[in-house]
Order: sequence, then structure tokens, then C-alpha cells
Amino acid sequence: MIPPVDFPLVTLASLALALALAPACAKEIQDPRSDRVDFADPKSVTASIFYAAESGRTDHLRALCDPAGENDEDTGRICAMTAASPDWADFRAQFARAHLNGEPRVSGDRAALHFVFGPDATRSETMELVRRDGRWYLSAF
Repeated sequence: MIPPVDFPLVTLASLALALALAPACAKEIQDPRSDRVDFADPKSVTASIFYAAESGRTDHLRALCDPAGENDEDTGRICAMTAASPDWADFRAQFARAHLNGEPRVSGDRAALHFVFGPDATRSETMELVRRDGRWYLSAF
């Protein structure tokens, strides 16, 4: 026969509290999908791409690119995307299930934001953004 172990009540209470709070400690990335872009937040700029692909509402996309015109060709295609674009079906397939995968890494007026995309949302990529006059815009992808 195994003798009973005598745990202090404080230890048991601490363990119960830690287990109860554990789910709250897991950091969840907010994915602010909307056509109302908050240009002060690189997450909002990036997630608005996913919203366009999911909803079919694309009017806001043209405002996402660097107004200085220094964005790459890939982000330029995203900003020009509409439901009438020849690449619309592929755009929807790639971005409709996409989601953010981390907080932005900001260094001065540059930000990098990891996300996953693709038909089954398993491809990893980084969106690069540039800040102009306090507003974030797509730069490279």
C-alpha cells in the first residue's frame, strides 16, 4: 500500500489557480478583417487584404499601396485587384483563408508582419510595410 501524500493546501490552491489562468496566458493575435482600414496599425492594413478576398469587397485595396510608389510588383497587383480582375479567382483562393501569424516587427518606418495564406492557410509569408506621414502602407510581399 502506498502511503498518502500530504500536500499543503496552499500548494493545491496555487496549482488550481495556475491551471485556471493558463488559457488566458496564450497570446491570441487579433486579425482585424475589415474594409475600414486603420492606417495607424500595420495589422489592419494587412488583414484588410484577407477581408477583400473573403468578402469580395475590394474598394479599399487601391488605398493600401505606398503613395510614394516604392512598393513592389506583388503588392501593386494586390492594390489593383477587383472582382473583375483576371487573377480574382486565384487572389480569393490564396487570401480568403489567410490570417495573421504574429505581431508586427517595427523598426523605424518599416514593419514586417508574418501571416499564413493559401487554399488551406498553410503557406507562411511576410508582408513588409512602410510608414509615410504616420500611415502604414504595403511595401513588399
